[in-house]
Amino acid sequence: MEELQKAYQSALSQAQESTAKISSFVSSLEKAKSIDSSSATSSLGSSSSALSTDQSQLLLTRSSRKLVSLWTCSKLCGICFVAGIFVGYTLKRRVRRWVSKLLRRLKDD
Repeated sequence: MEELQKAYQSALSQAQESTAKISSFVSSLEKAKSIDSSSATSSLGSSSSALSTDQSQLLLTRSSRKLVSLWTCSKLCGICFVAGIFVGYTLKRRVRRWVSKLLRRLKDD
């Protein structure tokens, strides 16, 4: 049990370190993007403000100009649902085989 707790703690600390690294990377990217967008805005002038996007089909906004549409989320959900059904049935068969083998061994003893 102690080994399991140690493994859990090490995995948790590694996950926290990875999260910190990713967040610092993302913040540096956002800083670079803000610098790029400010230079692009000054060169474009008022023509960039004339562009607009259709917000009715958006489920989640990531940042400016990077959007996740409802259609993309629907496709992803459908794929995950089908994969879950497939894995569920194969797991069910494996568990049944394992239980039947275990019961045969117990019956033979």
